[in-house]
Amino acid sequence: MERTETQKKILEVGKREFLEKGYQGASMRAVVKEAGFTQGAFYGYYESKEALFDALVSEAADGLVERFKAAQEAHFALIPQGRTADSRRLSTQYLRFFLDYIYDRFDAFKLILCCAAGTRYENYVHELVELEVEQAERYYGELERQGRIEGHISHELHHLITSAYFTAVFETVVHDMTRERAMAYIEELATFFNCGWEGLLRLT
Repeated sequence: MERTETQKKILEVGKREFLEKGYQGASMRAVVKEAGFTQGAFYGYYESKEALFDALVSEAADGLVERFKAAQEAHFALIPQGRTADSRRLSTQYLRFFLDYIYDRFDAFKLILCCAAGTRYENYVHELVELEVEQAERYYGELERQGRIEGHISHELHHLITSAYFTAVFETVVHDMTRERAMAYIEELATFFNCGWEGLLRLT
């Protein structure tokens, strides 16, 4: 949706305020003052601090979730093709794709990861972890029924490993890595975790 120049100004000032002070510490009075608008003009666009934060991050956040779900479906598509042994290679390919998506929207994800306490996004990474564990266990369950997986992992360990992995991936944003450095980092990260998964669960 096309935004007016007024909206763009409010969003830019709001983004700076949230990045500097976090959601809870941000002041809408300060945003209104710096943007140079009346309170009436401001609240005509964004009725609350929550609405302003949501306008800054929702599109990026929801877009990543949708792409993440599509990646999970791509893994299930490997089963009838007899290509489940390619799962980890496919995961690494999608990881590169996700990182590009995140870096194209870096400020939005910086807000989500570092400034979202007190908003509906404060558990965003945890919710992604829950989604991944749920779908991966469904995937592994199907492979087990078909006799195409060797090994077993408890739900608790699965959740712990997945949480560690997602946290490590998002550290690229938390620590303001350049895109080039982040891409090199996730290649190393994928190698490490894929080796660990291979030791626990062998896909055939």
